[in-house]
Amino acid sequence: MIRPKLFSFFWLPLFLIFSWTIAQGEEYKQSPALSGLTTARVYFDLNIGIPEKLLVRLTLIDKTLSQLQAAGVKTEAVIAFRGKASKFVTQGDWYVEKDELAAKTAVHNWLQKFARQGIAMEQCLIAAELNGISAKDFRPELTITQNGYISMLAHQQKGFTQIPMD
Repeated sequence: MIRPKLFSFFWLPLFLIFSWTIAQGEEYKQSPALSGLTTARVYFDLNIGIPEKLLVRLTLIDKTLSQLQAAGVKTEAVIAFRGKASKFVTQGDWYVEKDELAAKTAVHNWLQKFARQGIAMEQCLIAAELNGISAKDFRPELTITQNGYISMLAHQQKGFTQIPMD
């Protein structure tokens, strides 16, 4: 019998790749709303702790930023981790179940990719404390913020558009 989580780790990425390939076969234009847009400041708020959904969200962030850049829009982005998503951005094999380790490794690969692209990433210390995670256990790609809500508010005041990701 195939376990549901292992099944979804195989079929979900395959579905995403297949659907993206089909979409690439057709010529679609970006929204007319992009007309005249030269810059975009985006704050992605990630707080979902379901591994499959978290990986889909990271894929969507990458696709969104890539499409904006392909449209000639200069982007400045922040990816903020809060809630149960916090356990996937820690170092080591702890804080997640054994069957979630593959997803945690995939999240770490995304962190490295986003860091290479110069995308800022933050971890809320309040969420860490609520999940029993020590601040020293987070990946080095992340900036630890004392209060993610204050960071979110400050970014919005600086012109970042918040995109909630669950």
